[in-house]
Order: sequence, then C-alpha cells, then structure tokens
Amino acid sequence: MRALLIEDNVRLGQATMRSLVKAGFAIDLFETVEDGWHAWRSAPYEAVVLDILLGQGSGLDLLARARSAGLRTPVLMLTALGSVDQRVQGLEQGADDYLVKPFAIEELVARLRALGRRPALTAAGIMRYGELSYDKSANEISVGDARVALSRGESIVLERCLRHPERVVTKTQLGESLHSLDQDYTDNSIQMHVHRVRRKMADLRADVTIRALRGLGYMLVRLRGDVALHD
Repeated sequence: MRALLIEDNVRLGQATMRSLVKAGFAIDLFETVEDGWHAWRSAPYEAVVLDILLGQGSGLDLLARARSAGLRTPVLMLTALGSVDQRVQGLEQGADDYLVKPFAIEELVARLRALGRRPALTAAGIMRYGELSYDKSANEISVGDARVALSRGESIVLERCLRHPERVVTKTQLGESLHSLDQDYTDNSIQMHVHRVRRKMADLRADVTIRALRGLGYMLVRLRGDVALHD
C-alpha cells in the first residue's frame, strides 16, 4: 500500500515513516504544504496521512484544496489532543478519519489499512468524472437524466477506478477491494465486472470508459473522438 505522509515535525515524520515501512507500506514523506501538494496530485496514493498543523501552512487548507481539485484519496488527519473543533472541521472538509497525537503506530497501521480497503467518496456521496456521475447510496451511474443500476461488485470496481482517474489500478488492488467487502474474486471475475461497468457506461453514452492495460491493470479514461477502448 502506497501512502503519502505530510508532517513537518522531522523527528516524528521520520520515525512514523520507518515504522510504516516496517509494517509493509511504501511511504513518501514531505514536510511542507507545497511539497505535499505536488506529490499528492502527481502520484496514485491509496491513503494520505496529513498533520493539521504544519509550519508553513494548514493541513486543513491543503485538504480543502485537494478535494476542490477532485482528489478523492482517503485522508487520515493527525491532530493535537483536545483540538475537537479542528477535527470536526477536517471531517466536514472531506477527511475520512483522524488520529490524536501521541498515537500508537499499531493503531495508525490498522486505520490506514482500513482506509485502503474503503473506496473514497465525495462528501455528498457522489463521485464524478467527465459526464459520468456515480451515486453511492443509490448504487447507480448516470449521464444527464439517464440512469442505470450497478451490482455490488460493479460498484466496488468503479469506485476504485474513480478514486484515481487516468491512473493505473492493478488487478491486485481491485481484488483487495472486492475481497474486503466479502466478495469472491478471480482474474476472470474482475474482468467480468470491468466489462459490465464499461458496457453500462457505453449504454449511457458516457464520455468515459475503463481501459485495460495489458500486464498492468485498468485505467478510467476520457473518450476522445471515436477512439474505442477494449479488453
């Protein structure tokens, strides 16, 4: 699991990174808002650990900036003990979880793994890419007034792809998401779910599709012109 850690306390950041790497994570550590922002928008992270109080800016402002830019990566905020207002503000601005300092590394690991298994959503429960909208609560996709329902497995696959549009999502990552929600999966079942989602998007005449990249995985992309994308 690849995660982004944004923490301006050098000692704490380095210690946390070493512990997470030992637990099996791939961690990119940055100390400033701007460096963290550049990394966040450039790489397909599965989770972000973000300190609320940063020396050269606010973690809350960075979170709001990321959500406004359409980045739906799950975010775990690190907060100081007693900063209830900040925790509430963070959750309202799109944070998925928080952890109060000082924290046990075992709890951070468990929370990050849980976030990695949970597809990210917008605050309103609607995810959008191009003309396509996905409504989590209704379990359906739509383009304009046209709507079509998705199965549970199809929803899981689409949510995972919507988390990182224009970036590769591996079969392993899709399989982990399906497995985390009590879905049996094989390479063939993943391909079947992808095919069905793609067909339903085509039926809606959506301007997006899921492209298969041989040996890599899948990618949610915008359709341009009359280009057809197949398995």
